[in-house]
Amino acid sequence: MPDYAFFPGCIAKNVYPGIEKATRIVSDTLGIGLTDYGYSCCPPPGVVACYDKDTWLALGARNLALSEADNRDIMTICAGCYGTLHNVWHALNENRAKRDFVNDHLGRIGMSYRGTSRPVHFVDVLDGMRDTIKEKKQIDLGLRVAVHYGCHYLKPTDVTGENSEAPTVLDEIVSLVGCESVPFKDRLTCCGAGGGVMSGEPDLSLRIMERKLKNIKKANVDCIVNICSFCHMNFDQSQKKLESYDIPVLHLNQLLGLAFGSKHKHLGLHMNLVSTRDIVKKVKDVK
Repeated sequence: MPDYAFFPGCIAKNVYPGIEKATRIVSDTLGIGLTDYGYSCCPPPGVVACYDKDTWLALGARNLALSEADNRDIMTICAGCYGTLHNVWHALNENRAKRDFVNDHLGRIGMSYRGTSRPVHFVDVLDGMRDTIKEKKQIDLGLRVAVHYGCHYLKPTDVTGENSEAPTVLDEIVSLVGCESVPFKDRLTCCGAGGGVMSGEPDLSLRIMERKLKNIKKANVDCIVNICSFCHMNFDQSQKKLESYDIPVLHLNQLLGLAFGSKHKHLGLHMNLVSTRDIVKKVKDVK
C-alpha cells in the first residue's frame, strides 16, 4: 500500500473541509495510506515568494523536513501547495548555498532539510492507480464536466515535467468514472486567484474569473472539476459575487467519492456556496 505524508493545505483544512474528507475517503478506498504531520501554511507561491523568497524557502523546507523524518514523500491536493513544495524542493536541491541558508535557520529549531521527501500531487498518485479506480468504481456518473488543472500543477514545465500546453491526465481520470471532459475556450488559463491577484487586485481577479465562467457556461457542462483547493474556492465564491452562473464546483476527490458510492454529505458537497443538488440528483438517478 502506498503511504504518503499528507499535506491538506490551509483551504481544505479551514474553508472547504469536505475536500480533505473526500481525499481521506478516496484514499481509504484505493488503499493509499495518509500520515499527518504538524505542517504550517505551504506558504503561497505568489504572495509570500514574491515579497520574501528566503522566508518562503525556509517555511517550505520545514514542511518537507517533517515528511523526511519518516522517509515519506509528501502528497498535496492543492496546485498552489504543490507549486510551493515542488519548487522549494527543486530550488534547494539545485542550489547548495540556499540549502545551507535554510538549514542554518532550521537548525535553530532542531530540524534540517535533506531533500529526500519528494512532493507529489494526488493526481499523479491517481494516474498510477487507474486499474484500481476502475475496480472500485460503483457508479458511472455520466456527467459532462469542465476540468480545471490550475497554473501551479502544470508550470513551470522545467520543474513539474508536465505538458502545460496539452495536458490530458485529468481528462483521462474523470473518464474512468464515466464523465466526459468537455472542451471549452481558454481552458488552461488562470482562474484569477493565484499570484496575489485575488487579494491585491480583486476586481481584476473577478474579471478573469467571469471570462472563464462565460466560456464554461457556453460548453453546457454539469459541473467544474478542479484539482486545487484555492481554485475551488475562487470558482465557488466568485459565482456569488458575479451574475448567477450556478455551475457546481467539485474537487476531483469529491467526484471520485461519488463514483465510489459515498454519500454527498460525507464528501462535503453541501458546504459549497453554489448548490450541488442537481449533481446529487443526477447521480441518484444513475443509481
